Amino acid sequence: MPLREQKSDRERLSPARQGRADENRGSDAARLVFLHRADRETGTTLDLDHMVRRLADVAVPGFADFASVHLYEQVAAGEENCTRREAPGSAVMRRVATAHHDDAGRLEELRAGRTFVYQPGTAMARFLTNIEPLLIPGVDEEVLAQLPAALDSPDARSVLRDSSVILVPLSAHGATLGFMAFGRRPGRPAFGPADLAACQDMAGRAGLSLHNARLFSQETRTSAVLQRSLLPALPPRLPGMEIAYRYHPGSHTTQVGGDWLDAIPLPGHKVGLVVADVAGHGLHAAIAIGQLRTAVRTLAMLGLPPGQLLAHLGELVQRFGPSRLATFLYGVYDPIARRATFASAGHLPPLLLGPDGKREFLNVPVGAPIGVGRVSFDTLEVSVDDGSLLVLYTDGLVESRDRDIEEGLAALRDELTKRHPSLEEACDVLLRRQHPDGHHDDIALLMARLTGLPHDSVASWLFTPQPEEVRRARSVVGDTLTKWGLGHLRDVTQLLAGELLTNAIRHATQPVGLRLVLTTDTLLCEVSDDHPSHAVLLEPAGMDEHGRGIGLVNALATRWGCVPTPAGKTTWFEHDLPQTAHRQTTPVR
Repeated sequence: MPLREQKSDRERLSPARQGRADENRGSDAARLVFLHRADRETGTTLDLDHMVRRLADVAVPGFADFASVHLYEQVAAGEENCTRREAPGSAVMRRVATAHHDDAGRLEELRAGRTFVYQPGTAMARFLTNIEPLLIPGVDEEVLAQLPAALDSPDARSVLRDSSVILVPLSAHGATLGFMAFGRRPGRPAFGPADLAACQDMAGRAGLSLHNARLFSQETRTSAVLQRSLLPALPPRLPGMEIAYRYHPGSHTTQVGGDWLDAIPLPGHKVGLVVADVAGHGLHAAIAIGQLRTAVRTLAMLGLPPGQLLAHLGELVQRFGPSRLATFLYGVYDPIARRATFASAGHLPPLLLGPDGKREFLNVPVGAPIGVGRVSFDTLEVSVDDGSLLVLYTDGLVESRDRDIEEGLAALRDELTKRHPSLEEACDVLLRRQHPDGHHDDIALLMARLTGLPHDSVASWLFTPQPEEVRRARSVVGDTLTKWGLGHLRDVTQLLAGELLTNAIRHATQPVGLRLVLTTDTLLCEVSDDHPSHAVLLEPAGMDEHGRGIGLVNALATRWGCVPTPAGKTTWFEHDLPQTAHRQTTPVR
């Protein structure tokens, strides 16, 4: 036959065969587009919620008329253990995402967020037990009869009747997370084996992506909870100071950075102030911060001065195993003496603004970062005027892509010359001004307004180490409490102060100090002597007269303790004061 008379293969096909060929080509193209989009969506995100929504969306309308993603309830709830807890053979699933086409979108039965219980013996329960893909070319009455009660409604039946359905499990590393369902309405060609194979291939990769997203979500959530627990849990009031702070991680994905800050109430109404920058981000950084926080708080409560605390911290870190480097700034503010002492392990200097407007970065001697080995740290001690503002921060506050750190420090100093109604507002304004575009590394910022304790709320005396001095001490304590309007605490405070003074006089070689400090919430009594032995709680035996003083303190005071001092030790106890107590402070001479 001449070439011009030859008919193409397409022309030789019957109209019906041509239609089937077009449908096959259309189905092949829809499958390829579906697989390509599914791979793209699952491979570019670790956001579990976003991923399951996109898995359903990419199938509709090209590949299917409706699609849904179902996860085991404990998987959808974000629990770490995805082992099923329901009765053997049953399954509790949550539909976490849906996509639908045409009238299916108006049905309440196809919405996301619903939970279904598949009882033992049902087709769905067997499917989830066998973990095998399932193709139903047409949903008939027998299949409809096995619908769970939550889906057994006229509307649901109208959508599913005569539809073609594919179910494929979502599994990873031997654990089943859930399944995906795809459906085509009767007006379209039914799913075939090639469609089932495509869905199974996609689900295998999607299961691994969902597993990774779960792990990432769990680690992020765990890290965030852990790090939030490490931020300061400050009492409503700290005597002699007001504090505000901000913590902003540089990563919007993990929400967990390596910066850390703390304010530690110490004996004698002192406050330990910490700001640190631990190398790294995420769960490992949060764990490192947790270890450091515990160590710092323990060492601080021993009364160690800043330089010694950082030196001991460096030694402890070496025993933690492989450690992360960390820069530290630790300071102690004494609101009675109105002095602050600082030590630095490779950290940026604190900024002090006096009530007269003077601004200066304190020249704290800088030692090596924590984690490099055993080193020593020098300290800086400064007098602080009442009303001064102290600012501690990490480098994320003053560094940015478009300026060096010196420019950032100058901008910080200039910004804090402005007055703000509160420290909370000052923190917010400072963060906005330093990083107006919102792009920054981890930031920890702590502001403290240092007001000191009123002079007339502190009374102190020195007594020679003679037994007869105890009677005089009890007398001045009683007179002071009467003047302060605390007559209800007179007897018990006289008793306990006398016991501590008696113990101190027994061993002291130098005058013994006694101090009373009144705040809004507490009455503090301190006894200081030059003997280094630590006061301990003992159980006296028989008629033994010794060892009963600390027992009385332990029984009658709200709290007590003993801390070393350069000259010896200070033993103290506190009474909590009723909120409604009427007190008046007057100078005691």
